[in-house]
Amino acid sequence: MTLLVKDANTSMQSLSTVTDGNGNLVPTHAPAVTNAQGIAAPVGPQNPLPVVNTAGNAASDGSGTLAAGGSAQTLFGGAAPANGYLVQNNSSAALWISDTGAASNGGASIQLAPNGGMFMTPSGYKPAGPASLYGATTGQGFAARRW
Repeated sequence: MTLLVKDANTSMQSLSTVTDGNGNLVPTHAPAVTNAQGIAAPVGPQNPLPVVNTAGNAASDGSGTLAAGGSAQTLFGGAAPANGYLVQNNSSAALWISDTGAASNGGASIQLAPNGGMFMTPSGYKPAGPASLYGATTGQGFAARRW
């Protein structure tokens, strides 16, 4: 059911309601996580509270093209991003990214699919070292941002 509510300072607003176990109308709330019975789970290790990084920096551009195919190239001038980063493959061939050492076409590197494959860290993520990119062909294009 929807109730129409109006106070002295606003126009009429609709308020969604449901009936509780006693037959009373109560406002509809949408819990973030519920079990099979519709009961919200408490915050804990299996249901963490979402955190927003308020210390983030403005994004800076690190886009470009591979200078030499077949070898790893560091991103962002070799600086480790302080609060996270993203890389998108704008070329027609695969690229690989790593922030745990030099990127390669395998191992611990993550493959970015051709024509738009993307890798993005969560806000607040700081890698142990600089991120690097690997591609087979000189001139492969990519978009990159760090924050």
